[in-house]
Amino acid sequence: MEKELIMQKKKKWYKKKSFYIILAVSLVVVSIAWAKYSDSKKTPEYETVKVQKGSLVQTVDATGNVESANEITLHFENTGKIDNIYKKINEEVKAGEKIASLNLGVLNAGVAQASASVKKAEADLDKAMAGNTVDYINSSLAKVQQAEANLDQVEASYENTIADAEAAVLTAENNLKLAEGGENSQIVQDAYDDMVALLSTVQNTLSQALNEADSILGIDNVLANDEFESVLSVLDSSKLNLANSRYHTAKSAKIEADTALNNVSTYSTKEQVNWAADTSEEALITMKNLLFALADVLDSTIPVGDLSQSELTTLKSGVQTVRTAVSSNYTSLINQIQAIDSAKDSYDTYKIDFDKTVANLYNLKNKRDADISSYVALVNQAKANYEDAKNPPRDVDIAGYQANLSSAHASLAQAVANRNKAIIFSPVDGVIGKIDVKIGQFVNTQDDIAKVINPHFEIKVDIPETDISKISFGDTAEIKLDAFSDDRVFEGKVTEIEKGETVIQDVVYYTVTLSLEEMDENILNGMTADVLFFTAKKDDVLFVPLRSVIIDENNKKYVRVLESNQVVEKEIVTGLRADDGLVEIVSGVSEGEDVILKIISN
Repeated sequence: MEKELIMQKKKKWYKKKSFYIILAVSLVVVSIAWAKYSDSKKTPEYETVKVQKGSLVQTVDATGNVESANEITLHFENTGKIDNIYKKINEEVKAGEKIASLNLGVLNAGVAQASASVKKAEADLDKAMAGNTVDYINSSLAKVQQAEANLDQVEASYENTIADAEAAVLTAENNLKLAEGGENSQIVQDAYDDMVALLSTVQNTLSQALNEADSILGIDNVLANDEFESVLSVLDSSKLNLANSRYHTAKSAKIEADTALNNVSTYSTKEQVNWAADTSEEALITMKNLLFALADVLDSTIPVGDLSQSELTTLKSGVQTVRTAVSSNYTSLINQIQAIDSAKDSYDTYKIDFDKTVANLYNLKNKRDADISSYVALVNQAKANYEDAKNPPRDVDIAGYQANLSSAHASLAQAVANRNKAIIFSPVDGVIGKIDVKIGQFVNTQDDIAKVINPHFEIKVDIPETDISKISFGDTAEIKLDAFSDDRVFEGKVTEIEKGETVIQDVVYYTVTLSLEEMDENILNGMTADVLFFTAKKDDVLFVPLRSVIIDENNKKYVRVLESNQVVEKEIVTGLRADDGLVEIVSGVSEGEDVILKIISN
């Protein structure tokens, strides 16, 4: 035992347990120190986004319901049984049209009786008035003479009118004959002959215009502008270069037009004339461009040296003269081309005109016969009244008859008013939105009978105070209705923004009304609508995510930009705050720079 103890005391130091514990602790300490040292040398990592250029859109969305702009509930003024319903639900109705009525038998009888009383009172009064004083008799005779004169005037008027109508038929018939044969008709040939005559004028105008231009530019006639060539377009030489270029273009177009025009005569084919017209049109267009450029050259020329102000004014006047001539020729040419096209289609036009004039003559004769019959009847009536006027009544009798007539008219008006109380007329134009009764049903004055809805719909939405300043009167918006597919988009226009606020769950809102611009018969009152206002848009602007913008205590805005692995803070000016969390950068950074969103690791 003692020997064993002596051996334990003699163990080597590196075999002791404490040695290994110390060694393990030392290794842990060294590892931690090394890790911290390595982290201190590691480069931080960042999440970045590049400054982009493009379009930004700012929108405001809201939800509302479709409402009729005007809705009226109608009632009867009388009680009774429904006898007729004239309109159906969703049917259009005009103001004054009947919608429904009660049984009108008794009321119609009352109107008929009152109307008969009026006619009897009128007849009694007429009879009493038939015999009157000498003045009245003379007046009745004058009415006979006036009626006869009116008859003569109508007959004479119709005689002239019918003669004109018959002449119109003959003219239309002649035009129709001339138009027979389509493109080979005489009318078409006359139009082409007029074109040939016009093309000769166009050719002369083109030559005059090109000569006028050359006299100023001195391209073909190099000596033409020697006196002022050195000061020509001295204020802007680019305009002279443009004019020279257009001169060559116009000259080439004129040469091509001359080639076509020199082969054109009254014996040319229509294809040759068409070709000449097309080349002349192109030549006139190029000549107009040349003369416009030439005017710019003279506007850039100053009167110095051998060029006086009066000479420069003369040059400008000459250019303006040929410009007027070219424009006039161009207008005439276009009109003549259209005249040829119209002539080709003239047969159908003249056929319609001929049929119309024949029908007009037929109707006019029928109307003449009817009107003359009516005027003959008036003459006969005037003669009958004149004969009756020979037996004059007493004034007291006339007064009594007049009082009876006034009373009859009042009774008739009252009868009509009573009947109308049993009829519902639409007070406005609109659509029948609802009919709450059936034929045979007994109703009173409190019952809702029908509802008229104005076919124009509106949508009201509540906009929070944070967005209301973005919306203005007249703004447009996209509208989607839940009842339709997402592909169907309607347009709305802001027609009203209420000034008064509405508080909903402690949030201030303002009601905005939109007019639904597009009508669709499937749109119904009360449908849910999703509204998207496009309040602002900017194109070709720089932008970054809003979360990358930092605001300091002085309310200055800046972003952190990564340049050569170094963080650089740049002060910026922001603009439009758009959708999708984006914001416009007015100044401070450039497109393509890397803006830091957040630090990923240190």
